[in-house]
Amino acid sequence: MLGPRGDGIAKNPGGGARGRLYIAGALPGEQVRVRRGNPRGDGFAAKLLEIVEPSPERTAPPCRHFATCGGCSVQHFGTDAYRIWKQTLVVAAIERVGFDPGLVAPLVPTATDGRRRATFAAFRPRAKESKTFFGFHTRASRHVVELEECLILRPELMALVPNLRAVLADIVPPGARWDVAVTLADNGFDVLIQAAHEPGPDASMGLAMFAEEQGLARVAWQLEGSDRDQIEPIALRQTPVLGLSGIPVEIPPGVFLQASAEAERILADLVVNAAEGSRVADLYCGVGTFALPLAAAGANIMAVDGDGAALGALARAAGTAGFGGNVTTETRDLVRRPLAAADFKGIETIVFDPPRAGAPTQAEEIAQSGATRVVAVSCNPATFARDALTLSEGGYTLERVTPVDQFVWSGHVELVAVFSR
Repeated sequence: MLGPRGDGIAKNPGGGARGRLYIAGALPGEQVRVRRGNPRGDGFAAKLLEIVEPSPERTAPPCRHFATCGGCSVQHFGTDAYRIWKQTLVVAAIERVGFDPGLVAPLVPTATDGRRRATFAAFRPRAKESKTFFGFHTRASRHVVELEECLILRPELMALVPNLRAVLADIVPPGARWDVAVTLADNGFDVLIQAAHEPGPDASMGLAMFAEEQGLARVAWQLEGSDRDQIEPIALRQTPVLGLSGIPVEIPPGVFLQASAEAERILADLVVNAAEGSRVADLYCGVGTFALPLAAAGANIMAVDGDGAALGALARAAGTAGFGGNVTTETRDLVRRPLAAADFKGIETIVFDPPRAGAPTQAEEIAQSGATRVVAVSCNPATFARDALTLSEGGYTLERVTPVDQFVWSGHVELVAVFSR
């Protein structure tokens, strides 16, 4: 079988309590030779040494970095089998907690080269005259793959990589590791660098000049472990803007965004089409991926998120678009202070899109609310299934689940689920 990370899973002969081997690069039905490695979960990781008998579903991976880069895990899996596997990840999760697997719709595909944002790694060893490595980490390590191509990135984003590598070669100090997050906004690139040290005058000057030469919208700096409100601008030529369902939103630095514009539109359409009534609560709303199109459709939105900067961007976008009166916002940490069931008085639909850990406490309050409709968005089928069970035990009926392939060639899958009562 193929696990949720894209590893082939095999029995570990004589493994005892650790009865499985997790083999990156192996596919179901194959005969392979492996070398057992370190313990992992209920088994061991294993290195693929030889494919003795390949699966008929095996195909040549299209990217030259596939064997080393940690970004994509299943480029070697045929398209039809791959899509069935991704749908099965959602099916297996909900079936484990007792839901009908027939509620899961076929996977909605997206373009392979649709990623508008990526976080690259820049590393320069301490050795004198050492070079700066720039690319993605290898699988389960801190080694950096020098990126010559990436088939999941938007072509415009990939085209920036050689120039970005060149400028970083001169300014990353020996022994430093930088995370370089790049977002392709509608009016230019938004770059955020996270590091364990201040940029210093040389890096600040080099990055500012690079922003001017390349026409970047913004370059900002964040110390590792600091809050987002401590992000410092290095160059701001213009505030990055993204259109969410056709509504321009000024994007704060470091804010959460869906990775693909196409997937974002698909998710928003699924949520808007599922919502009922004129009063909607949007929890973990961010900059308004769902709140803005819902408000544009005429709903009155109670938007709640722990990120005040994101809420500010949402409110400004709604006001500029002419429906600011339809949106109220509240800054609130929904993990520490979930909304109580009584807070949803008069709300007809509740939308919630929590982080990967899900929303166990908030789901308990939603389950006790009077809302007739709940729309759940999740990037983690396991935590979604747990929260869905909570809603079911509170009297909600799961109507359907739609998986969306936002994270192409990986084990991550997005989903939208609709509940009613």
